[in-house]
Amino acid sequence: MVWDWWWDWRERRSALKDLKERQRFEEAVLMDQNLNPLNLAKLSLDSGDSVKAASLWQRARAVLPNAVLESPDSLEILLGLKRYDEADALMRERGKRFPGDRFYLTGLARIAEQRGDLEDALKRWIVARDHMTDTIDGYHGCARCLIALDRLDEAEAQYDAALRRGRDNLDACIGRALISDRRKDWGESLVRWKHVADTFRFGPAFAFYAKALVELGRVDEADAWLEVPSRIYPSDLEIAVTRSHLALRRGDLAAACDRWARVRGIDPYFQTGYHEGANRLVEAERHAEAEAVLRAAIERFPDQIWPLRNFARLAHDRRDWNEAATRWDALRQRFPEEEAGYSLGAEALKAAGRDDEAAALHRGP
Repeated sequence: MVWDWWWDWRERRSALKDLKERQRFEEAVLMDQNLNPLNLAKLSLDSGDSVKAASLWQRARAVLPNAVLESPDSLEILLGLKRYDEADALMRERGKRFPGDRFYLTGLARIAEQRGDLEDALKRWIVARDHMTDTIDGYHGCARCLIALDRLDEAEAQYDAALRRGRDNLDACIGRALISDRRKDWGESLVRWKHVADTFRFGPAFAFYAKALVELGRVDEADAWLEVPSRIYPSDLEIAVTRSHLALRRGDLAAACDRWARVRGIDPYFQTGYHEGANRLVEAERHAEAEAVLRAAIERFPDQIWPLRNFARLAHDRRDWNEAATRWDALRQRFPEEEAGYSLGAEALKAAGRDDEAAALHRGP
């Protein structure tokens, strides 16, 4: 009887082992395909389709349980979906399965940080920092939380500790410069941003140095300072945006229009490039160009109200009442909750002599 039990137990254990090995093999085959649900969930989230990402994530959990636990993409997906409790449980399960793993420690800290529980995030980053003695990621995490908690001296101490472990750490140098900005210690900001710019040739540092100059009232100097970096780093958005604002501060409206056009060329999906660019073109009385920019914004950002509203406002302000009425109607069709579409739409209709339509226009449900 005893031997029968032992052989039965051994066979069941062997079968379970075979099942787990077969499952891992099947997962490995599926993960090797670009169309695996975990990869597709991440791609859907990156493209902004959270509903599809959530559905694919559930599919991945069902057919790829081991890969879900082991892949760093799982954390990114859950953070993107704002499923913080589920992410927390997954990281703790990973910690139990792989005791020597450190990813789950930083994962737990990032979850609390993104959830907005900064005190808990700080505690978790301290644990991660003290366990990961060969990296400085924990120092950065602690510093970020301390800055958000407005405990700037403590945050700076974390960055100083990180720099003692590696003087060439860009993130720590940037962090110290940002702390000076938060303190409005613009003289110290100049020193720190110049160090980042000179040491690391980090494009945005030139822009932040210029912003510190502006805070000190040295606008012309800031504009001149960015002239060379703008040619060396022609695709740096921070430099391009800063130069656009500087042109307006200096009263050079033509330059501001040109510089916002450059911003749009660098990043066609940066909304401010269209919003500010169109505003500057209107101020320069270059209305046809402003309309072209707003038409592009309407197509590029279909979920945003401001392009349609500003587009209608252009026709309204130049008293082209029939065109304004048409544009306010387009705003109402796309965004029925926007009050301006009704009030200004009725105003345009009445000014165009279309009194019956103006009277009939009312706010939708």
